[in-house]
Amino acid sequence: MRRYVIPIGFVAALFAQTARAEWVTAEDEYNFGPELSESEACQKAERRAKEKALKAVTGEKISSEDSLVCSEMKDAADCSLNRFTWSTIDGLIKGVRNKTMETVPGVSGYNKCRVSLQVDVGVAEGNPDPGFDIQVGLNRPTFRDGEALQISLSPSQPMYINVFQYLPYMKAEKQVTRIFPNPYDLEHFFQKKGTVPTDEGAQQYDMSVGFPEGLKNHKDLVDEYLMVLGTRKPITFNGQYSLEEFNARLLEIPRQDRRIVRRAYNVVRPK
Repeated sequence: MRRYVIPIGFVAALFAQTARAEWVTAEDEYNFGPELSESEACQKAERRAKEKALKAVTGEKISSEDSLVCSEMKDAADCSLNRFTWSTIDGLIKGVRNKTMETVPGVSGYNKCRVSLQVDVGVAEGNPDPGFDIQVGLNRPTFRDGEALQISLSPSQPMYINVFQYLPYMKAEKQVTRIFPNPYDLEHFFQKKGTVPTDEGAQQYDMSVGFPEGLKNHKDLVDEYLMVLGTRKPITFNGQYSLEEFNARLLEIPRQDRRIVRRAYNVVRPK
């Protein structure tokens, strides 16, 4: 049997002409002391402010999968960054203006950096169709190095399915990789419940999860994500994207014509 390992990871997508945008004002702050520099605190405060602006427009909320991963990882810095990353999935920051930063006294001898800004948030046209949805499950929440991954799919209507993997720890520009359909599993129109790999594809390959070589001396557990995208019509996607390119590509699809579901999982470092 041919073994197909989920790859670690195009041309930049143009921002859809049909997408709309609006300027949103937001403010947030972050405490810092001897263990954290002022510049790092201001970066975190700015990220929080941008997240507020995105959520004000998109209504996106943190999923239970994010909480599960953060609980498993026990890494507040990574969790904070990943939560901000996910808040961009249904919106795109097109610009920032009128940004101000100030350092003010905090509590217990700490200071805090306060950031205020206006964010130009781009969102896709239309409204989500609650009748066009898909239930997504994984065969387990935590994987050992080399274990097989299977995705279960239950679409509410016939739809075309694409599955992307997002690796937040990747330092490369392209962190999002399309893993389905693939050369061993091309049929991605689902009219009823099914799996990835499909029954036909499973005769040609299996899909396994691998712990990243570059992190074996630094982490015991990493978080990875799958983004399952269902669309009413077949849409051509490139093999790899930066997260910003992927978001821009999504915004080209009206929200009533698509549904995206993300699932988080952990990979344990081999002993």
